[in-house]
Amino acid sequence: MNVVELAETAVTIGNHVDLAAIVKQIDPALHFVKDLHVDAAAGLTLLVRMGKVQCVLRVRANTDILWDEKYFQLELLALHRVAERDLNNVAHLVNYYRCDTYEAILKTFIKGSPCNRLDIKTLFKDRHFIHELDCLYLQLHLAGIAKINFGPRKIVLCDNNTLALVDLRSCVVDAHVGINQFSWEQRQDSYFITRLERQARF
Repeated sequence: MNVVELAETAVTIGNHVDLAAIVKQIDPALHFVKDLHVDAAAGLTLLVRMGKVQCVLRVRANTDILWDEKYFQLELLALHRVAERDLNNVAHLVNYYRCDTYEAILKTFIKGSPCNRLDIKTLFKDRHFIHELDCLYLQLHLAGIAKINFGPRKIVLCDNNTLALVDLRSCVVDAHVGINQFSWEQRQDSYFITRLERQARF
């Protein structure tokens, strides 16, 4: 069974044996821990271990029929910028894999509580949460990364009450999209924060 068939089987039945086999085919040095997004419709997001270090492995079957050739492009560009600027509280790229049957991104795992597991309605009225979110967005904007497109699964609340961005798949980098598009995306991010700040006043 090739990795495409394994991925389809794993997504359908969530079989840990199949997920472990996918991980081993991608990199024998990695060990499967758990599926981080069981209900994902596109690709897999897996917690894996490299030695004693936990990482996140995002995998997609590399076929022209089912997937866009540029599926990982935006995330890879953003992850490279994160590495260039050595940003804090943002996932970093560890490795990238590609062959005829699969494509995968291995990135750092940030411990904390994903916001989709928390009461997001209450958090959106919490001034401290909004301030931390604003600081995170500002850090990314100053590094030339925008279009964060807030999603509760993308943001992790760490133990020290700071926020971390763990999913950069929608992000754009200034040097690759041009200043006009980047400025527009940056404004959309800022409008989102501004709306939250207004809501939190009441």
